[in-house]
Amino acid sequence: MAAFHHHQGKLRLRCLFILILFVLGTGTVNGQVVGDGYNNSLIYKIQSDTNTVYILGSIHVLAEEYYPLTRSFSYAYYNSQKVVFEIDPEILFSPDSFSQHQKQYTLPKGKTLETVLSPKTYTLVKQKIKALGGKIQDFQQYKPWVLYLTLSGRFDSSIDFRPELGIENHFYRMAKDAGKPTGGLETIQDQLNVFDTLPFNIQDALLQESLAAAGSREREQAFLHMVKDWHQGNLDGLEQLVESFKTYPLFYKKLLVQRNQNWIPQIESFLQEEKNVLIIVGAAHLAGKDGLLALLKEKGHQIERVSYAMP
Repeated sequence: MAAFHHHQGKLRLRCLFILILFVLGTGTVNGQVVGDGYNNSLIYKIQSDTNTVYILGSIHVLAEEYYPLTRSFSYAYYNSQKVVFEIDPEILFSPDSFSQHQKQYTLPKGKTLETVLSPKTYTLVKQKIKALGGKIQDFQQYKPWVLYLTLSGRFDSSIDFRPELGIENHFYRMAKDAGKPTGGLETIQDQLNVFDTLPFNIQDALLQESLAAAGSREREQAFLHMVKDWHQGNLDGLEQLVESFKTYPLFYKKLLVQRNQNWIPQIESFLQEEKNVLIIVGAAHLAGKDGLLALLKEKGHQIERVSYAMP
């Protein structure tokens, strides 16, 4: 990780990028996960009296071997006149978006990572940073959740999963090249608050679990399963992922439940527009009883899955 060599600006950028593209853990991952091909893509559509809204469950980091995408992706994209992401990439990638939130990453005056973390977690953080070629003193001012997001997705790897190959980046580049308007369901601040409002003891527990040897292996396996489930259009498999977040009920509530509920009125407002809209969110947001699909069905919307066989 380039960020680990004394350049804290790069760390901040890397950290925010991982935060914003967070599902379970990101980074470069080892393992062959391409399955037998797509049974069906995780793309759904709702038709209103005036337009069609597509909802695409995405993977925020991917590898080259997943491209080109199947026809259902291009069908939903080309049939939409606007693309909406969790955060509008126009804001996310603007030059000042990172520096504006710098204060939120850092601990209050007088506190350091060593003073707020339990000894066990602090030792794990030191070991991880050392293994990545960094020095713990360069990270003393960061809040535990920043380290959680920056470090917990660092897997031993050979296959190269990267954010720039993720679904969001793929469609943002296409939309930008085509002059197609983009939008966002929430702000950078909204996503920062998911983590920054967690008590330090929960931040510590998440960080410790993710860096412990067993936890690290589990996360890597969970990530590989998630990519395979996504690739094969297996929503039931993603429900198991969503269940795993419930180990930390407050985290689950902030990461998925509240955000999904906040997005429903916006999705319903898109259904009143005249032009078609493609909404791209992390696949975990679609699954389970608190997921977008269940919430939209409760509201009485008819949801149809987009088949890869569609013309």
